[in-house]
Amino acid sequence: MSKSKLSRRITWRVIGIMSFFYVLIIGTILFSVFNTSLMNSSMRGQYVVNGVVGRIESMLRAVQIAAANNRAEIERNLGSPEQVFDALEREIYVNDKFIGCFAAFEPDYFKSQGRWFEAYLYHVDSTRLERRQIGSPSHDYFNGPWYKKGISLDRQHEGYLTHPYFDNSIDSATYCSYVLPIVDPQGRKVGVYGVDVKYLWINTVMDEVEETVKREFFDSDESIQDREGNNIFSIQIIDNKGNRILGSDSLDVNILKAEQENVFSELEMKDLKGTPYYVNFKPIPFTDWRVAVVQHRTLVFMWGFILALFILFSMVIGCLVIFFFISWSIRRITKPLGFLSESANEVAKGNFDAPLPTFKHDDEVAQLRDSFGTMQESLKQYIEELKESTTAKASLESELHIAHNIQMSMIPKTFPAFPQRNDIELYASLTPAKAVGGDLYDFFIRDEKLFFCIGDVSGKGVPASLVMAVSRTLFRNISSHTEQPSHIVDMMNVNVCEGNESCMFVTLFVGVLDLKTGHLRYSNAGHDAPYLQASMLPCDPNLPIGLMPEHEYSEQEITLAPGSTLFLYTDGLTEAENARQEMFGRKRVEDVISSFSGTPQQLIEVMTDAVHQYVGETEQSDDLTMLAFSYEGSQ
Repeated sequence: MSKSKLSRRITWRVIGIMSFFYVLIIGTILFSVFNTSLMNSSMRGQYVVNGVVGRIESMLRAVQIAAANNRAEIERNLGSPEQVFDALEREIYVNDKFIGCFAAFEPDYFKSQGRWFEAYLYHVDSTRLERRQIGSPSHDYFNGPWYKKGISLDRQHEGYLTHPYFDNSIDSATYCSYVLPIVDPQGRKVGVYGVDVKYLWINTVMDEVEETVKREFFDSDESIQDREGNNIFSIQIIDNKGNRILGSDSLDVNILKAEQENVFSELEMKDLKGTPYYVNFKPIPFTDWRVAVVQHRTLVFMWGFILALFILFSMVIGCLVIFFFISWSIRRITKPLGFLSESANEVAKGNFDAPLPTFKHDDEVAQLRDSFGTMQESLKQYIEELKESTTAKASLESELHIAHNIQMSMIPKTFPAFPQRNDIELYASLTPAKAVGGDLYDFFIRDEKLFFCIGDVSGKGVPASLVMAVSRTLFRNISSHTEQPSHIVDMMNVNVCEGNESCMFVTLFVGVLDLKTGHLRYSNAGHDAPYLQASMLPCDPNLPIGLMPEHEYSEQEITLAPGSTLFLYTDGLTEAENARQEMFGRKRVEDVISSFSGTPQQLIEVMTDAVHQYVGETEQSDDLTMLAFSYEGSQ
């Protein structure tokens, strides 16, 4: 049963690894195919858009030039309505591109014509022209969008091509009008000049381009449709609001939501049925129109989908064949492992002298058997070494426990510290993170002065505890001969630097308080500044001791008022971390101090409870040391 499970696991792992790389390679190929399809779609869309816009622009350019010249002729003949009609007639004779032309004037421009005057000339047939004055209350052109747009343009503007409109007053055809403002000799805009062109020629351009696309890209003269008969390729003209001006209505793309720019752009959107399309846009000059080429995703990725299905089918067949072949091969290879498993079970029961099977072939299974033999001998040796190391570890733990007791005995921990005095109340605590640590504090009274210090040795464990012991001894010895905190720190720095090949250093705060006057002198060597009441005591930024023997430490002083409490601590307080690795921080320390009123012992106990509540069961990496005293003044 176990052999069967092993062979299945190996088989599935091999198949899984092969399938992973198979899929990776196929995915890369398909990505390249689909990316190429998308690039071809973009190139196709850009080709068609540029073709339509280019041909329409060339026609509109001719209309623009002719209309601008015609307008100049109108502006030279503004003396009477007849002059306007004559000028229109002269211009339409020489411009066979125009179906008609017109000049619409501001209200009451020609008094004889009343409020409305719109002179209009158009081709009745190839040989006759007809004049009309079509301005009237029923044809109030002042409210027409073409007139409002034309009169709002500057004289130097290129003009404006209106949206297509149906006119049944002439030949029941659809037209577009190109309009320009008319300016009199005084520079005033007095009306709008325009020419009519048949909308049919724009439709003809789009039909010609679409037929070219069918032949060049799809090798077909029929419409490009899916199996359901829906168009999957279409050329449309839309305005700047997304309204369709010309093109297939069967392709209902929600172009209203498109972010259309004034340059060629490509967007992916969905029609009202949720079908994705790729749309290419480009603006048509002189208009607010844009040519939109719409391509269904089926068209874009059709060959990619076909190739993906073929590759997927091939992959499934190939995996099945490989699975059966590998499964058969692995079962044959793993059969000898069953014999070796029985021998291994005996070894697991503690029978290190159990015999191992022999194999004829010198292959990996035979090498595994030899390895089992080596393991038997190694296990025997390991058991003996384990007995010895267990004994040594127990001895080391005992020695560390003794070192911890010795270290704790070096710092004062009898409280109340000075039960016979009423002018000072002091309390301190030290909680090492390991069996032994590097934090220290000390205090004593000499000549009515309280000498105290608190420090933190760099590093952890036994080396830090040795430096801590030396630092505490130096503090006691030096402070018994001098009352200057800066001198105490200077001498401790020189002694710690001697032979300090491991470059360990100590942050230290030393203070001397005159119990009669409350005058406090102190020197800080890179330690966290203590708190006086709820405010941080000003401290100079000196170096820790043990780094530079020639460094001279500064000294500061302050007078404590009776009732003042000084709180000192090491960075194990502010850097205590909870399970989310968030530190306790100065803000929480300050909150506890500012909201507390009591004895130094109560302050340290409240602070300790706040830290334990914050960190929970999280193991700490740094010692936690605090010292606080309350100065009551001379009694």
